Amino acid sequence: MQRRAPSKREGNENGFTVPPGTFAIVFFLFFSSCATPSPYMAGDSTSVGYQTTSAPHSSGSTSVLPPTRPDQAKHWLHQIEESQKQNVDSLPYAVHYEADTLDEAEPLVQPDSPANDKIRVFTDKTFAPPPEVETRDSDNWNELEFVNAPRFFDDMSRGTLLQAIDRQLSAFRFANLDERLRLGSRTVTKRDLKETLIAFRRLLVSGLSPEEFSRAVEEQFEIIEAGKGRRGRKRMQFTGYYTPIVDASRYRSHEYSYPLYRKPKQAPTRRVIWTQPESNRDYGYHLSSRTRNLLLTRKEIDGDYVLRDRNLEIAWLKDDLDRYFLHIQGSGYLRFPDGTVQAVRFNGSNELPYKSVGRQMIKDGVITEGEGSMQGIKAYFQRNPEHIPRYLFQNRRYIFFELADQGPTGSAGVELVPGRALATDKRLYPGGGLAFISATKPVLDENNRIIGWKPFSRFVLDQDTGSAIKGPGRADLYFGVGDAAGVAAGHYNQHGKIVYLLRKK
Repeated sequence: MQRRAPSKREGNENGFTVPPGTFAIVFFLFFSSCATPSPYMAGDSTSVGYQTTSAPHSSGSTSVLPPTRPDQAKHWLHQIEESQKQNVDSLPYAVHYEADTLDEAEPLVQPDSPANDKIRVFTDKTFAPPPEVETRDSDNWNELEFVNAPRFFDDMSRGTLLQAIDRQLSAFRFANLDERLRLGSRTVTKRDLKETLIAFRRLLVSGLSPEEFSRAVEEQFEIIEAGKGRRGRKRMQFTGYYTPIVDASRYRSHEYSYPLYRKPKQAPTRRVIWTQPESNRDYGYHLSSRTRNLLLTRKEIDGDYVLRDRNLEIAWLKDDLDRYFLHIQGSGYLRFPDGTVQAVRFNGSNELPYKSVGRQMIKDGVITEGEGSMQGIKAYFQRNPEHIPRYLFQNRRYIFFELADQGPTGSAGVELVPGRALATDKRLYPGGGLAFISATKPVLDENNRIIGWKPFSRFVLDQDTGSAIKGPGRADLYFGVGDAAGVAAGHYNQHGKIVYLLRKK
């Protein structure tokens, strides 16, 4: 049967028909326009691809438009940095202490408060916990001359190696063992790393002589060369880091006036962003929930005091240089006037890139290459304190801290054993991997002065990373806690070799 066309009267009764696709587009645009701007809108560094402009002939109204030229995006990023002080104003203020009552003010961190019952505090002479593993069985390792030693000769005690392995195995208990990681040009799983440590530990406690142990390692493990260069001639540049002990106070005073901050909470934002049409789908306007990065620079935090009195201080230090080098190391111990020592660790950063102050000073000619160590930089600033802001503020990266209930930990949360931990670029090398290194190390006298250098080799665990450790040819060796470790780490810059071990299938 032929269907008749509806009359005009019937069309009016049914109403005007809107295509579903058109309705969806109109509804989405209407919903996007209702997104409430965040007070951090101007500072949302992760939502690059949009800009907020004032509508002409209006007061306070805004519209979200995609940038049309690269210079507009550059200008917009410049506005982000200029607006940081205003963005911080939304943080809550702490109680204001008058100058004449600073010494009597209540500390933000109470040592006897119930909240800190889990904090492990050590006295001045026992700032680090004693080794938990018996080490007498490893004394025979150190009696051999290095030049006549087997290939896998270790210059440290066997007990410290067992301690490092056990801590890493404890961390693997809570890890996704199927996660894949880079090891140079190949990939491994965390299960491979765990099985390697279990097999190596079994071999380590088997009672073999150093020669027998070295032969067994070569038979049971795959030896994977790492570093930079051609195969068979790869080299690794080793530098050092350590855990400083810094004089501090729980109170702000005229003597202790340099604060350590914990990281401010990041502000979530909701924004309409423009996605460039790089493909034939999924481009245009999108409603996106992002987290705003904290773009405050070192100058704004330490020079303009934009975070002062906002309940972010965890302690105050005596010396600005001690604070800066604590930032460089990433963790440390705070030594309080009552003799107790409290651990602090990395709590985040402002996500800005690291710049070497020592390298800039060498470039400017104010120090020589030989004075580029931590000790040489400190000596220069002690002679020229007026240059401290000029150079320190050039490193815009800023580190935040938190109180810790254990000693120095690596990037995976494992407590580090001095001499047994290595920091590498985790884009290239696996966290928790077993490695063997050979290079030269400093020899110190009783006054912590370097009197010579000698070759060494040892097994280490790849357990840390750092903002300055980038690329296949860079690694940072952890020297431990205190002044002696600081002298060794501060002067350490040596080339050597590194291989990773994997259990043969």
